[in-house]
Amino acid sequence: MPATRPWQKCRNEPTFPVYDAVVMNPPFYGTHWMDHIRHAWGFVKDGGRLVAVLPVGASIAETPKHLAFRRWAERVNGGRAWGMFTDLPPESFAECGTRINTVILSLRK
Repeated sequence: MPATRPWQKCRNEPTFPVYDAVVMNPPFYGTHWMDHIRHAWGFVKDGGRLVAVLPVGASIAETPKHLAFRRWAERVNGGRAWGMFTDLPPESFAECGTRINTVILSLRK
């Protein structure tokens, strides 16, 4: 497998745990990012890491879907919730035209 692969080539493929790390910036529209994260997780080897830039709602929203996602993330992260989310400074990507607050999700398999 190449060291990097565009998501367009991975999103419809069956997952095989072949990467030590997956770093991603999934689409923020709605909650599509949840599906992208879950699918990408299947490409991470045991002992590997997934790191993603996500909308701040990933760490604080209280909808059933957000709560279920955080439960899933904690479970696949070995039961560790502490340190999964790191807040980025407000409007970190404003220079690029994105005025949404963001967090970094970090999971270890």
